[in-house]
Amino acid sequence: MGRRKLLNKQQVLDAITRWIVTHGVAPTIEELRRALRLGSTRTVLRYLQWLEDEGEIERWPGARGLRLLRAAQKGLETSAVPLVGQVSAGPLMVAEENIEGWLRLPKEALKPASAKFFLLRVRGDSMNKANVEGSHIESGDLVLVRQQATAQTGDVVVAIVDGEATIKRFERKPNYVVLKPQSSNPAHQPIVINKEFNVAGIVRAVLKNASELLDQPN
Repeated sequence: MGRRKLLNKQQVLDAITRWIVTHGVAPTIEELRRALRLGSTRTVLRYLQWLEDEGEIERWPGARGLRLLRAAQKGLETSAVPLVGQVSAGPLMVAEENIEGWLRLPKEALKPASAKFFLLRVRGDSMNKANVEGSHIESGDLVLVRQQATAQTGDVVVAIVDGEATIKRFERKPNYVVLKPQSSNPAHQPIVINKEFNVAGIVRAVLKNASELLDQPN
């Protein structure tokens, strides 16, 4: 890098990984500079060049043209989270026989430690204007869901309605519940429920372009 390194390699890789998990996309140079608390973007570029030369990351043109390679994640403490299907594919069953693959995510993104998490693949555009930790929920994304049976107004939930899973913004009224889409497509309308239904979990993060990182079940 031409000068004494102020940060070690794993610190930079961990910062990139945390950003991807939290925001669902790779950081820009300026976002990574702030995350690393560095004084200039030129310093960030030197770190990225160093990591690319050592085969830890892959880069391409574009503000977010950055991908961690598998080997780059080995120093970060992680847990395996199962992908259990897609959100519009009918009954949602978090069971071993339905697991399509596993994705290792940093443990610090899976808090509290006592909670259970799973991933779902999004299909459709009913929530493409919903914002979760700075990322919109678009078709093809993976969503990280904390498994729980309760929700508060404003939460983005995975709800089971008439045996099918759907992602919507949750709003509780005195005698009923509204599941609201947040979409650029006006065809999607709120679902009003005045009968018993199930909340499967709360969406905690949106993961972009994560399918290629999945470990397939044996």
